[in-house]
Amino acid sequence: MGGLLFVLYRQLFSNENLDTAYHHFLLNFHGNYILLSSVIILMMVNWGIESLKWKLLIDRLHPISWLEAIEGILFGVTFSLFTPSRVGEFGGRVFALNTDRKEAIVSTIVGSLSQIVVNLSLGALALLLYALLYGNIDNYLLFAFIFIYILMVAAIHFCFYNLDVVSTKFSTFPIFKRAYKYLHIIDLYSNKEFLQLEIYSAIRYIIYCFQFVLLLKFFGFHIPFFLSMIFVAAIFFVQTINPLNIALIDFVFRGDVAIYFLSSFTNNKLGIVAATFTLWFVNLIIPALIGGISALRFKFFNEE
Repeated sequence: MGGLLFVLYRQLFSNENLDTAYHHFLLNFHGNYILLSSVIILMMVNWGIESLKWKLLIDRLHPISWLEAIEGILFGVTFSLFTPSRVGEFGGRVFALNTDRKEAIVSTIVGSLSQIVVNLSLGALALLLYALLYGNIDNYLLFAFIFIYILMVAAIHFCFYNLDVVSTKFSTFPIFKRAYKYLHIIDLYSNKEFLQLEIYSAIRYIIYCFQFVLLLKFFGFHIPFFLSMIFVAAIFFVQTINPLNIALIDFVFRGDVAIYFLSSFTNNKLGIVAATFTLWFVNLIIPALIGGISALRFKFFNEE
């Protein structure tokens, strides 16, 4: 918790871009409580759905309460901020459990894979639509992109709904042999449950995009809703495929990506950065601070 507060202090108070974005936020906040409140409420709904996903998975190993699920999710956010591509989220969540943590990590990875499947499928579709609407692409190249997209979506869905088969194939590699004894956990879940996970993940993705659209409106951008959802989804796709981002410090990269896609509509780059920073702060930093506080009561830390 202390490390989070220290790094957060350095990022918030020693960064000129964030300071400028903060002042821009204050200039645009003229009592428009509805938009900002909606973003915060959607943040709670978003992480509530993620708690539902995780509880569905962990209940097969060891029934947990809603409070344990929410605490685990929030501390996962806290822990993930310090790791590339937020991989620390897996370990952070299982600290809240009193069951076999290695088996719980496998279940947690299954939930994260469902989100990755949705993020890639919808994000790549948005990028394809963006290229179709604003890219000067000839028909042959467009058909090639469409074919590659369909092939990619089919492949990742096939792998996701056949994780047991895929994990068995990978178990032949020495690096995965030690983990194979825990991969049987995948067999506990049916395709119906995998579909549930994907539906929950799709709802989370739409909520996240809608939050950004609301913030763009809050900061004075007037882009048609359908187009703004395409732009935002394309932005998230590029952010998702960045393998080395660390959530606590990658808002600069997030802002640059958003500026690239939205700059054709406005010269207000500062507003784009402010919207990106606000989304980052609401969806990650606030839950991480709550998760850091709630972690103090985990049995894992009390034992230490």
